Amino acid sequence: IQGTIHPHAIIILPNTSGMELLLTYEDEGIYIDIYGHFTRETVLQWGEMPASVAYLQSNQVMGWGEKAIELRSVETGNLEGVFMHKKAQKLKFLCERNDK
Repeated sequence: IQGTIHPHAIIILPNTSGMELLLTYEDEGIYIDIYGHFTRETVLQWGEMPASVAYLQSNQVMGWGEKAIELRSVETGNLEGVFMHKKAQKLKFLCERNDK
């Protein structure tokens, strides 16, 4: 990547004893270990550039984009759900509360 990178979140992957991370930036995410080595060839690819990204206790990552909220599997990066919305809002923080 050339130029400025806009990071979203660093997610510690479950069941890795804190040794593997999902780094989300721009419109993608990569899987690395704590030493910076790639652990998977899979790249999480968002459908649109998210403004905010959050990890959910359901082992999913949620990305809030201009037109939709995407839910993706933390383990595989596969799309698991999309919620369309009409109004784009800039969020400072995106998180879950009370399992919602």
